[in-house]
Amino acid sequence: MSEAKRAKRATADADATTRTRRTRERSRRVGNDREHNAFDAVLEANDLFAHPPDAERDWLVDATVGIRTCAPYDFDFVCGVKARWAGERLCEMFAREFPMRPIEYYREAYRSGRLRLEENGRAAASSDGQNRETHEDGPILVGGQRVRHFIHRHEPPTIAEDVRVLSVTDDVVAVCKPATMPVHPTGQYRRNTVLALLASTRRDLGRLFPIHRLDKNVSGLLLLARSSKAANAMRQKMEAREMRKEYVARVKGSFNASDPTPVTIDEALGFDAKNRVALWREKPGTRDLDERALKSFKAASTKFVWLQDLPDGTSLVQCEPFTGRSHQIRAHLAIAGYAIANDVAYGGELLESARARAIQYACDVLVLSEERTLARDESLAIDYSVPRESREKNTAPCPHCPRVVHAGDLAIDLEAIWLHCVRYSGEGWEFECPQPDWASP
Repeated sequence: MSEAKRAKRATADADATTRTRRTRERSRRVGNDREHNAFDAVLEANDLFAHPPDAERDWLVDATVGIRTCAPYDFDFVCGVKARWAGERLCEMFAREFPMRPIEYYREAYRSGRLRLEENGRAAASSDGQNRETHEDGPILVGGQRVRHFIHRHEPPTIAEDVRVLSVTDDVVAVCKPATMPVHPTGQYRRNTVLALLASTRRDLGRLFPIHRLDKNVSGLLLLARSSKAANAMRQKMEAREMRKEYVARVKGSFNASDPTPVTIDEALGFDAKNRVALWREKPGTRDLDERALKSFKAASTKFVWLQDLPDGTSLVQCEPFTGRSHQIRAHLAIAGYAIANDVAYGGELLESARARAIQYACDVLVLSEERTLARDESLAIDYSVPRESREKNTAPCPHCPRVVHAGDLAIDLEAIWLHCVRYSGEGWEFECPQPDWASP
């Protein structure tokens, strides 16, 4: 073969190789685009404001005990692997982040393909839906991957109080959040949240963005932005301490009544994500925490002012947090020796009110996790005895939800703690929320 023919053939082979490579790259891009389009479709379907719950079909209010429940529904949970998850195995991470179900549930979901890991637009499972990874806790998570969990969900109930809209401006919506209701989808809650209720009942407000946190069992003023830009601007003001936050709490004992001078607690706080409680240096058990929990400690400061004593041995206290740590006011009051009177997580007592007993009677569920049962016993949260026939009637297991444990179905999670956000203010603006009934003399 002549040199000219060899050169011509080599050129043709190179061109063919280039075309093949380009075809493969184009196919890969198309395939990835399809996967990303499918992923985007899932996210769009899960968008509360694009597809809000139906107020008449998806919620049921039990007027006899005053609770709101959701109809069971199927949900496709999709989430990118977060930095703190990297290095953990799939099932171990889910059991730690979502402890309402035991790790055995997640292992079974992984084996069946309902819990899976996705990478580069492809599911890490074989065509029959069974995961390839042989380790019972699944593969080790790496940044850039996605986790997916197909769930048949029964949301915990909440107190059946409406989200009251207090004020509407071009940038902010101020509402009064009921206690026991989370602000946004989290854990087992999605439809029984402030955002879901507003998306369903106040569509005229448009898409809303939370500006700050308010614990599930805390009531009061909640500010929501009407755009992501407005939300970021308000958060920056909050971080720069350009706005004032005021709460009222009802605590055990007479808070510094002999000296009404304001008291400021400066105590760094951490957070135990598994048990959902704040941590401080002198708290029993803090020294036994793992390195991750110890690294969560950040400076925290709260000012307290005694307002008045009440006949039952409690007192009202004005609280002004200067920082925004999880459970900050609740923890700092406990450190000061004046825990919120009905906040069992920090030294208060669950009240034996008729309302609490009615809720416990209606919502008692079978708790299948020994650890959770012990924790509830220790906090005196399940001190109320429910007749066996009632327990069997209200705890019939769902065949689609093996070993479901509802944290919200116990009275402790349906009791409004005595902490209420009253006011947010800044230069030239102020939003205020009415006082709760328990703050009246």
